[in-house]
Amino acid sequence: MQRIYNILVSLLGESKQGGYDTSTTQYQFNCPYCADEKGGVDGKFNLEVSFAIGKYHCWSCGSAGPISRLIKSRGGKSLADEYFSIINEIKETKYFNLDLFKDNGDIFEERTLKLPKTFKKINIATCKDKALLDFLRKRHITQDIIDLYNIGKTTWEEEDWSWRNRIVFPSYNSSGDLNYYVGRTYKENDKRGKYKNCDGDKYEIILHEDKVQWDADIYLVEGAIDCIYYPNSISLLGKALNKKSMLYSKLYEKSNANIVIVLDGDTTIDEVKRIYRLLDRGRLRNRIRYIQLGSENLPWKDFGEAYEDGEKEALIKCMKNIKQFSEIELLI
Repeated sequence: MQRIYNILVSLLGESKQGGYDTSTTQYQFNCPYCADEKGGVDGKFNLEVSFAIGKYHCWSCGSAGPISRLIKSRGGKSLADEYFSIINEIKETKYFNLDLFKDNGDIFEERTLKLPKTFKKINIATCKDKALLDFLRKRHITQDIIDLYNIGKTTWEEEDWSWRNRIVFPSYNSSGDLNYYVGRTYKENDKRGKYKNCDGDKYEIILHEDKVQWDADIYLVEGAIDCIYYPNSISLLGKALNKKSMLYSKLYEKSNANIVIVLDGDTTIDEVKRIYRLLDRGRLRNRIRYIQLGSENLPWKDFGEAYEDGEKEALIKCMKNIKQFSEIELLI
């Protein structure tokens, strides 16, 4: 198991325990997914890895899954293959008790993503759910938007409690296949977390890829709802963008116009600069822009709030305030 520990250290940095110990099967690391969101390691060691069951879980951001998924997402398939080679050697020698081990390489299987069982596209004209209608009205989500993005809802009969009574925003890849979906509570008294993501890796998909026009300006927003209001907007599902993201690769491969970063108004300018620097190189050099929401001129928290306040006129105002960082500003 020390060889697996060494792989994790090479990807995540040293554990809280400070080294491999044959007497323990659980280690705490700094979470790379939290680091992607926050723009750097937070030093809280919230990512717990269990060698006994082959799983990882972050107690801060909720990222979880088999160790192989963690290794593949941060180090690539070849490193994940090396991991399984080590596991198979251990199983053959029976040197380590793997009775509870559950990492069977699900990341290498072709899995068909399916929407929740009670999902049904919303029809405002026939909908009798007052709370849902109030939510749609407040967010200015019209039937045209619902039809364009196939937005639906689940019912209280949904088998999975965590997905019951949510508005669901599906995403489809360039071939028209479902590649991700996000659920959002719409009832004021709902005590669950507002958002719930499907069991998928957001680093390996592009939200609404089927609607991306690579020859036009692209707008990078945070929320799954923000991207439905303005053409060619792609949600980062947070601030998740790094060199291993599919979106990062596709932007460099296919984007032929400007890329405009539109993070939430409470985002620090340093985080905006991090993503700006990440993209401002190679064939994308000098084509990166940003919009600073939460300012005196643009007081809104995100595209969604701007649209709620002033619909298209508010978004046009945002477009008129697109900026570039100077070389000196990026150095600060």
